[in-house]
This record gives sequence, structure tokens and C-alpha cells, in this order.
Amino acid sequence: MLTLYGDLLSQPTRAVALFCLANNIEYQLHFIDLSKQEHKRPEFLAINPRGLLPAITDDGFNLGESATILRYLAVTRSVPDHWYPADAKTRARIDSLLDWHHANLRQTSRYVFTKELQETVFKLPPPKKDEFRLYEWNMLAAMDVLEKEFLIEGPFLLGGSEPSIADLLLACEVTQTQILKKPDLEVILGPRPKIRLWLKALESNLAPNFSTVHSRIRDAAAFLEKKRNSELGCCRLLLRQKRQSTPRGVEQAMCEG
Repeated sequence: MLTLYGDLLSQPTRAVALFCLANNIEYQLHFIDLSKQEHKRPEFLAINPRGLLPAITDDGFNLGESATILRYLAVTRSVPDHWYPADAKTRARIDSLLDWHHANLRQTSRYVFTKELQETVFKLPPPKKDEFRLYEWNMLAAMDVLEKEFLIEGPFLLGGSEPSIADLLLACEVTQTQILKKPDLEVILGPRPKIRLWLKALESNLAPNFSTVHSRIRDAAAFLEKKRNSELGCCRLLLRQKRQSTPRGVEQAMCEG
């Protein structure tokens, strides 16, 4: 039995889970709670000494690194050729996308984490402004490359008529932006129509599995939105109470100042 260790909040974990579901590969998801640092516990480090998600065990064989896991599953299971083509040149293009993702589009996760999760969910110190701006700049630059160079005539990456493992890995990175506030999400996807159409094509092609693996992201987005609204409501209430207890002349002076 194939076991996938991960958390569907993790972009690459979603990509591997989606590949398994799309190809009817039987697997068991062993949930690793990132918020509880379970990926750093000895029992998981015995599977992946680097302590990174995802990882798999397949009949006693342990493997980490999402792109490598996807390649491994594509060649050890009976799946359609479009996922990881046998043709050497076509396969090399898929490999180039996987390599590019790790060094470029992966910045999306750092941006989303520092902006929405670092303090709120993981209770870590706030990010340094310079670091955050660098993550943002790198992410937007990678999004531009994805929009202008990799999404050409076909519905999928590199003009493909069917998705590849690269489509899954890159798409699950982009969908992490669903956690962001709507105005922030609009800044990223609003001016990039090809990315939006590509995500819709994947969701349609891989229905209902694409939606299934993103349920945890949707839940996280709903939780954060509710938290923001609650905090906004509290701020408004405090402001109203402050105004009610402040003499009119003082309030006017404060407003004028």
C-alpha cells in the first residue's frame, strides 16, 4: 500500500494526492500536522530525514521531494503517457518546468505564508519587511513567466492538450493564493487571464478530484476571512465605544488633528 505523508494545506502534497486520485492509484494519506510541528518529530524524520512534506512509503521504499515522487509514480504505475511522456524531448520539457518551479514559482508559498499564516496560524514573529517584499517581487516575476512563456496555445502548460505532472505541481502552487484577502488575490490573478483559464481547465479536466484536494485550502480561507471580519467588528465596536465616551469637543479636535 502506498502511503502519502502530508497535509493538504501543503501545495506539493496536494499535487501528489491529485495525481493519485486522477489515476485511481490507491493510497493512504497519513496526516502530518504542520501547525504542531509533526514534520519535525522522530517518527516522520525516519521517513524523510529532511523533515519536509510530502513524503511517501511504497512497499518499504521511502521517498521525498514532490517532483521526484510524481516522476516515480508516473513510471511505476500504469498511467496515460501525457502525464510524463516517454518521448525524451517532451519529457525534458516537463522536467524543465519542474526544475523551474522549485527555484521560482515556489516563492508563492513563502509569500502566502508570511502574509497570512506566519503570525495568525503558526504564532511566529512577524516577517522582516525586506524579506517579505523580496518574496512578493519574486512571486510576481514568476507569475509573469508562467503567464507569458509557459501558457501558450493549448489549455495546459507548453500548449499541451492534456495535463502533465508539471501542471499539477505548478497549479497547486498558484491555488495557495486562495488563502489571501480578495484584493490581494486580485492583484496576482486579475491581470493574468491565461493563468485563470488554465486553472479552470484543470478543475474541469480533473473534476471532482481537483476540488476534493482543495477542500482544506477552502476551509483555511474561510477561517481566515471569518477571523478578519471578527477582528474588524471588534475594532469598530471599540472605536464606537471610544467615541461615545469622548467629549464632543475633544473628539472634534482629534479628528481635525
